[in-house]
Amino acid sequence: MFQNMFDRLLALFLVVILLMALTSAGFSVFTTRSALVNSRMESLLEHAREIAYLAARLDNSLNGFSPSGSTMGYLQWKAKNVYEDYGAYILIVDHSGRVMDNMQTAMNSDQFNLRDSLNTEDISNVMLDVLKGKEVQTRITRYSGGGAILTVAVPYMQNDQVQGAVLIHTSAQIIEAPFYSLLLQITLGFFLASVVALVGATLYTKGIIKPLTVITDAAESMSRGQLNTRAAVTGVSEVRQLAGAFNVMAQRLEKEENNRKEFVSNVSHELRSPVTSIHGFVEGMLDGTIPPEEHERYLQIVFDETNRMKRLISDLLQLSRMDNGAEQLQWSDFDINEQIRRVLIGRMNDIEEKSINVQLDFCMEPCLVYADKDRIAQVIHNIVDNALKYVDEKDNLTIRTILLHDNRVSVEIENSGEPIAQEDRPHIFDRFYMAEKAHTSGKGTGLGLSICMQIIRMHGQTLELMQLEEGAGFRFTLQAAVNPDKPRLSA
Repeated sequence: MFQNMFDRLLALFLVVILLMALTSAGFSVFTTRSALVNSRMESLLEHAREIAYLAARLDNSLNGFSPSGSTMGYLQWKAKNVYEDYGAYILIVDHSGRVMDNMQTAMNSDQFNLRDSLNTEDISNVMLDVLKGKEVQTRITRYSGGGAILTVAVPYMQNDQVQGAVLIHTSAQIIEAPFYSLLLQITLGFFLASVVALVGATLYTKGIIKPLTVITDAAESMSRGQLNTRAAVTGVSEVRQLAGAFNVMAQRLEKEENNRKEFVSNVSHELRSPVTSIHGFVEGMLDGTIPPEEHERYLQIVFDETNRMKRLISDLLQLSRMDNGAEQLQWSDFDINEQIRRVLIGRMNDIEEKSINVQLDFCMEPCLVYADKDRIAQVIHNIVDNALKYVDEKDNLTIRTILLHDNRVSVEIENSGEPIAQEDRPHIFDRFYMAEKAHTSGKGTGLGLSICMQIIRMHGQTLELMQLEEGAGFRFTLQAAVNPDKPRLSA
């Protein structure tokens, strides 16, 4: 029935508004009617008390009601007013049973027929209570079934004795008549309030749904590959937060897609170069373009290119496993100083070939850390290998460890020489990114520092490029292991 959210919300608001309006109107009608009826009955009761006072002055135990005098005139005037205001039938009964009804005011009126339709049994019950000195307000049913009659009855007293009773009867319709005109006003007021509330609910619902529709359209555009789509940040606070989160997600997806395309392009480029070289050299040897005496030289080149491809594929597989969470760290305590020494020993030929001056500055011996020993060895190897590729002869390579105050160990690897260009620094950890001077064969795959960053992030630590005036340097942190020796802290 309701095909969209706007219809559902509007229907919900409409039901809530109608229920509230009906409940409020019903309560208002009930309380207003009760207050109005009670007020008019109280007024009738006051009239009855006044008439009872006048009847007590008229009553003569010897002669009954005196038909003359100013008191009788005032009583008849009073009865006439009550009759005109309430259409009431007034009955005065003295102690001897004599009755004076409506003071001869409306005896012959065609519109006054209450006297003939009263239920005498109910009147008798009321009289019994009144003659006991009680004031009575009650509802009496007519003989003819033409509706209820409201009755008030009060005793009149002489010398603290009940001498008779005053009964005033009036139709319930007359008492409730003012209520029906008021009911029309209440109904009209609640109707207008409901219309205003419905218009407000419609506008409010549109204010919620429209931004959501914009976000939905943006999501559909993204599903069609338009990742540059953004949603307008409008509407209520929660919808604005949703739109903001959606835009952040879209921005990240767009960035990831651009990175993916760039990654595929870089992989294609990195694989094309060695494959082209291998294909050319092998073809040259097969068709005789390369003489047999040169085969060994070119086979060595082919061998080096295949090794480069092997390293590239290995690095790509490792990055893929780390991205997918398939790489699991093997945590243990080990001496980071010893790990650094082993890496340097493995690169001793390159160090000696360039006569590089290696300086080690360790904060303590041993310096135990809690990490994956093999993965950290790979990080150190990649950074040292990167440094050795770009240092000149007799340059310096400095490695230091520093115990930080937050129970972490900082490892800094610096090399002297030409610093990294400012335009290269923001991209130094990007995959396949290599500084312009490094775009030569054999200088690596451009994945080493990316792998280092992933490994350090898996440890929950940081890897950063140091700000140096000369040369280049990298700093990464590790969690210190529990060490009973008290180390020397560095500022």
